[in-house]
Amino acid sequence: MALEFPDATSVRVSRRVAASPERVWRAFTEPTEMAAWMWAGWGTDTSAESDLRVGGSYRVYTTAPSNETGWPTDRWGFLGYYLDIVENRRLAYTIHWDGPVGYNQTGAMVVDEAVIVDMAANGAATDVVMWHVGIPADGVSAEEHGKGIEEMFSALDRLVAE
Repeated sequence: MALEFPDATSVRVSRRVAASPERVWRAFTEPTEMAAWMWAGWGTDTSAESDLRVGGSYRVYTTAPSNETGWPTDRWGFLGYYLDIVENRRLAYTIHWDGPVGYNQTGAMVVDEAVIVDMAANGAATDVVMWHVGIPADGVSAEEHGKGIEEMFSALDRLVAE
């Protein structure tokens, strides 16, 4: 996996996933599949919803192993709206954090981020390029997002290998 930080507000990940684009697409868009890997097994009782259409919403929630001091619940999630959908090839969506990721704990208004995922067949595998943009430029959040994305992709690899 190649992990790059083009600037302080974005992460770019390139990864070859040992599954067809159709299988990878299902992992990104079907609620049961999303719940199986998008929190990388970090929490428990993970659930997801998806209204897969431009303007439709999605949400993925998990129960954290412990409650973060000052955060009102141990049920953490991320949610957003689909911006672009090209089946088996491209998925773009906003992402709003409903969990303590650091920069949203200060009480300040946090702007939603965006994720663009491109998929291309490469033999029996799929080359996936994910851009996560709009991360606050605070000197640490992009790198922390990168670590989380690496863990998520490892969970994705395990899921599609089953």
